[in-house]
Amino acid sequence: MSQAFLPEPVRIACFAGTRPECLKLASLSIEAGQDRRFTVQLVSSGQHPHMVAETLAHLELPLAVSLEPVPGGTPLSKTVAHLRKHARHWLQVERPDVALVQGDTSTAYACALAAVDCGIPLAHLEAGLRTQDPMRPFPEEPFRRRISQLAQWHLAPTGNAADHLRREGIADDSIHLVGNSITDLLRLAMDNPIPHEIPWRSHGQRLVVMTLHRRENYQQGLVNVCTVMLQLLASDSELCLVSPLHPNPLVRSRLQRLLGGHPRILTTPPLPYRRFIPLLQEASLVVTDSGGIQEEAVYIGSPVLVTRSETERPEAAQNGIVSLIGTNPERLLAACHERLRAARPKACAFDQYAPFGDGRTAEKVLAALLATRKVGV
Repeated sequence: MSQAFLPEPVRIACFAGTRPECLKLASLSIEAGQDRRFTVQLVSSGQHPHMVAETLAHLELPLAVSLEPVPGGTPLSKTVAHLRKHARHWLQVERPDVALVQGDTSTAYACALAAVDCGIPLAHLEAGLRTQDPMRPFPEEPFRRRISQLAQWHLAPTGNAADHLRREGIADDSIHLVGNSITDLLRLAMDNPIPHEIPWRSHGQRLVVMTLHRRENYQQGLVNVCTVMLQLLASDSELCLVSPLHPNPLVRSRLQRLLGGHPRILTTPPLPYRRFIPLLQEASLVVTDSGGIQEEAVYIGSPVLVTRSETERPEAAQNGIVSLIGTNPERLLAACHERLRAARPKACAFDQYAPFGDGRTAEKVLAALLATRKVGV
């Protein structure tokens, strides 16, 4: 194994192909931009180019380059191959000191492979998340497990995640407990809120927010959740449901068909992050299959029901704010009623005791990179 020495300034290439990746890379880009020891390039992989450009624009972050977009309708295996090819070409020319990927998307896996192809050291932000099923959720769980076999820096969000990596044989000195970077952005958003301007109070007195986008819920799971939401609104005339729709055309069209036309259901495009957080703060209940909302909810205090059979974020479920429910209609409906009757849970502070960190992950990531003066490639 050869060795590569990190110079100063350290040139970091951060790859983003989805909205959540942009959000979780935002604080790192901001922090590095204020530190002369680093330069950062935000690279749009081509997975969801319009969403990446729009999200970064809302965050007022510069996009260094946009790679060739993935053609519409491309199957998963060919999507990964396309992303890998174009990321590899860019890395071969630019030769950054570190390639950094976040999470478990097609972009994260493909760009990790491209970095290895080019002999460029790889940092994995949000490393070590695991469910108990190596194939669920698919493809996220296989992707993040494979990335862990490629990275030199494993930037773990929680102690549990770090323990998973150690049990898989990852060297302890390459694991860095940094917290989850969404807490950095969330802290900033809560300190400087921007109104969402959705007129839900004209349609009800209490708010339910619903987001659905997971591949495993495309079929019957999505139908079950929407059916339960209609039953919930029928049982309580005070409730209004707001559902920001995922850009995936299959998901968006099915949700519109199942929920459209109801006088107390408002469907919206995806909201800019700093407008979405006030919406979550106003919610009496959140129903979601999102991973990020599980993390955000513990700092907001909005009760969340997760419509999945597993979670890689068990820390969220330990404080009583987040519950793993699944998509069984009877169980989900009963849980909705129970949560709406209960008192609002207490939110966590941004401190050392919070499950996903104190909101200063970016500082810790940069410190981890500087502390490692040479890495194996």
